[in-house]
Amino acid sequence: MKEKLEYLILQILSTIVRLLPFNLAVKLGAYLGTVVHRIDRRHRLIALENLRAAFKTEKSEAELAQILRGVYQNIGRSAFEALRLGIMSPEEIKARTEIEGFEHYAAARKANKGVILLGAHFGSWEWIPLALGVENTPLHVIVRPIDNPYLDQMIQSMRERFGNFVMNKRTETGEIIKLLRQGKSIGFLLDQDVGRHKAIFVNYFGRPAATNKALATIALRTRAPVIPMFILRKKGGHKLVIEKPIILPKTGSLKKDMVEATTLFTQKIESYVRQYPDHWLWLHRRWKTQPETEK
Repeated sequence: MKEKLEYLILQILSTIVRLLPFNLAVKLGAYLGTVVHRIDRRHRLIALENLRAAFKTEKSEAELAQILRGVYQNIGRSAFEALRLGIMSPEEIKARTEIEGFEHYAAARKANKGVILLGAHFGSWEWIPLALGVENTPLHVIVRPIDNPYLDQMIQSMRERFGNFVMNKRTETGEIIKLLRQGKSIGFLLDQDVGRHKAIFVNYFGRPAATNKALATIALRTRAPVIPMFILRKKGGHKLVIEKPIILPKTGSLKKDMVEATTLFTQKIESYVRQYPDHWLWLHRRWKTQPETEK
C-alpha cells in the first residue's frame, strides 16, 4: 500500500507539472528545492561537511551556504524536468538543448569499438540520454533500480524513450564488454562511494574517495574511447558539453593503469564540479569509505 500510495502521489504531481509551461515548472521545482533545503537538516549538514572539506579556505561560509541552496534548487529543477521528459517531443528537447562537441561523440561511434560516456550526478543528468536519443544516437545507461517497483517502472519508461536502454548496475562486466564490442554506447556515472570491495581509492578534492574500478577495467580491456559528457544549466534549457576522449594509460601494468585511468576520470569530474559546484550532488557521503591506513 505504501508503494502504491507513493506512486499515486508522483502520478498526481507529474500530471500537474506536465500541464505547466516548461519555464514555470522549472521555477516551481527550484522553489520546492528551496523549501526542502530549509527542512532537510540531515542532508544539509552532510552537504555542508562535504563542501567545507572540499573547498577548505577557498570559499567563505556565506559562499558555501549559497552553493548549498543552489544544490537543492538544482535538484528540484532536475526532478521536475524529469517528470516532463516523459512527454516532451523530440522537437522541444532539441530546441532546449545546445550541444557542444557532438563531433567527438560522432567520430567515436564511427570507429565501431563502442563508446563509454563518462558523467556524474551533475546538472540535469537524466536529460542527457534523451538529448542523445533524439539525435539518433541512443545509449545504454547503468542505474540502480528504485526500491519502489511502480516508481521504477515509471522512471524507466521515461529513460528508455528514443531508443535508450536501462541496465541494472549489477550487470556483469562481461555483458557490458559484449555490448561495447557490438558498437553500443554505455553511460557511466562515476561519482559515488561504492564501498571497499568494488573500489579504487583516488584523490577527489584532496581526499581519498572509493571509486568504482569497473569503468577502468572495461575501458582498458576494450580500449573503447571514454568521452566526458556534462550538462550545464542555462536559461530555458541546457548546454550539453561533449569532450574529446580521455587518453588511457598503457604502461604494461594493469594495476597501475587502472589507478591512473580512474584518477583521470575523477579529475575530469572534479574539474566540472569546481566550476559549477551547485550542479553536483553534495548530499551524498562521497568520502564515507576510507582506506584502512587512513582509518
